[in-house]
Amino acid sequence: MPMGLWAGRLASLVVFVAGLTGCGQPPMIEVHGTVRLDGKPVDGCKVGLFPDVTQFNPDYHGFGFGITSGDGSYAIVHPQGEGGIWPGDYKVTFVAWVDRNGKPVAADQKPSEVPGGVKNRFPEQYEASDTTPQRITVKKGESNVFNFEIATDK
Repeated sequence: MPMGLWAGRLASLVVFVAGLTGCGQPPMIEVHGTVRLDGKPVDGCKVGLFPDVTQFNPDYHGFGFGITSGDGSYAIVHPQGEGGIWPGDYKVTFVAWVDRNGKPVAADQKPSEVPGGVKNRFPEQYEASDTTPQRITVKKGESNVFNFEIATDK
């Protein structure tokens, strides 16, 4: 076989294998834990992880979300549907909407569609990635369990 044809086939194989393996993206790491507000588990809280980086690189910096169950437990899922998130530093946000009567709003309901408006059960600073004080580091090969105890300013 001529050297040029062999090299071309080898290059094609390398490109194919790289495509199957995600082209160098880090593996997803399982992240889970609990969320408690004023000492009580929070049901229906949207936990958001946002990259804590100065320059975002979509090949190495992902974001993820989880929704707490009745016991306050959550597991992070990447927006593409895969469980976990890539290793790295993250800012953590918390949103648990209630209506004007204090009744929890379903996690899949848009706050703008709730008659009378909504209020986050968490202090306002926890709602956005640029104001939240919560930070975590997700590490490959380690247990990435993050339990959050947050207090309101009552």
